[in-house]
Amino acid sequence: MTFIEQFKKIMQDALPTFLENPFIKDCEAGRVDARALYTYIYQDNIYLDVYLPLFSKGLDNFDINSESLRQFEGDQETEPHLMLQKLADQKDPAAKKTITKEWLPATIGYLKHIQNSQQEGDFIFLCSLAACPYVYGYLNEKMIESGQITEDNPYYPWFDFYKGTDGQLTVDFMKVLEEQAEKVDADLQSRGLTAFYQAVQFESDFFAQAVEDRA
Repeated sequence: MTFIEQFKKIMQDALPTFLENPFIKDCEAGRVDARALYTYIYQDNIYLDVYLPLFSKGLDNFDINSESLRQFEGDQETEPHLMLQKLADQKDPAAKKTITKEWLPATIGYLKHIQNSQQEGDFIFLCSLAACPYVYGYLNEKMIESGQITEDNPYYPWFDFYKGTDGQLTVDFMKVLEEQAEKVDADLQSRGLTAFYQAVQFESDFFAQAVEDRA
């Protein structure tokens, strides 16, 4: 099994966990929990404040100039955030005042993991950065294709956005990783896969914490 095949299998194996994630299950059922959505948006902005400069650094380390990857660098106050905010505003705008205005555990742990990966070397750093776009693109595409998210679902525009944008982003990232994996030894590849696996788990935790954090 090639490096990229192993990389993709990690996400395939993780899919059932994401489908059981309380945040994703709410989306699938069309349930709008305003407080959870406001929490997710707040935490994602905190996360992206740190992640996007790291993402940019990861691309610069390998002189990567993919248009889709470079576009991702500036996506903080994003269209999908506005989609979720609209749903939350329609449901219960007062819930915004009740969210926790601090860094939640998964946000802290995820960013620390990426920063630690950076200290291990450029290739491992790149592998840890890949989970963010890869999870969104893969999960949303699979849920739309399977019919779990349909056009009458209030979250459909959010899922469809990531299917359309992160899809190409994932393709470009996989191409870069495949090229770079051929330049490193088996031990470094293994450590890169571990870094990606751990980042994927943090992605699931990041979604879940939005629902689990209660006043």
